[in-house]
Amino acid sequence: ARDFALEFLSAAAICATNLSRLAEEIVLWCSPGFKFIRLSDAFTTGSSIMPQKRNPDAAELVRAKTARVIGTLVQMLALLKALPLAYAKDLQEDKEQTFMVEATMDLCLSAMTAMVDDLRVNKEAMASAAAAGFSTATDLADYLTRELKLPFRDAHHATGQIVKLAEGKNLRLDQLSLADMQKIEPRLSKEVFNVLSAEASMNSRTSSGGTAPARVKEALAEAKRRFL
Repeated sequence: ARDFALEFLSAAAICATNLSRLAEEIVLWCSPGFKFIRLSDAFTTGSSIMPQKRNPDAAELVRAKTARVIGTLVQMLALLKALPLAYAKDLQEDKEQTFMVEATMDLCLSAMTAMVDDLRVNKEAMASAAAAGFSTATDLADYLTRELKLPFRDAHHATGQIVKLAEGKNLRLDQLSLADMQKIEPRLSKEVFNVLSAEASMNSRTSSGGTAPARVKEALAEAKRRFL
């Protein structure tokens, strides 16, 4: 039986997939289109043609090695699928690949741990992105339902009209005047601005696992307790 190897490879594949997703975020967030984070030269290399370009090679390599880990799990499943329950020489093929995955995961986990510790966050760029794209439109719809007792269908429609108005003026929702919003929903008051900032939206999610700072700190503390 090689269930122990399958269980290890399955866990490794899941872990590697999550590392790959994090690596993809790092690659994107380092790009000029985002500029959310910056890695030091220890985890980047220069471009062979563009002097200004910094390539997040370490994250790209972690992302790439996930394919090797997933492939080994599939390889092991294929190896075992037609074997009898007794030992067969086919099982000679299990060891090299399983040990390779162990070494790969050790390398990827170490690299990602060091990379996360190394990265520096561009708070201004993140805050600007969080405020863009009418990210608080749902908060506005919830406000209309909660405070003005509108059915959510009507609140959804009114919010869409307010967003359309803001788009036409090239403004964020919190940059619209109260008079503009009252053209869509006359009962709105200045209190509506309390829910239109990204910070207010974040702070309002106070349930377990929410984005309110207190909940995030709790989640971090629990993760440290469980895994460190």
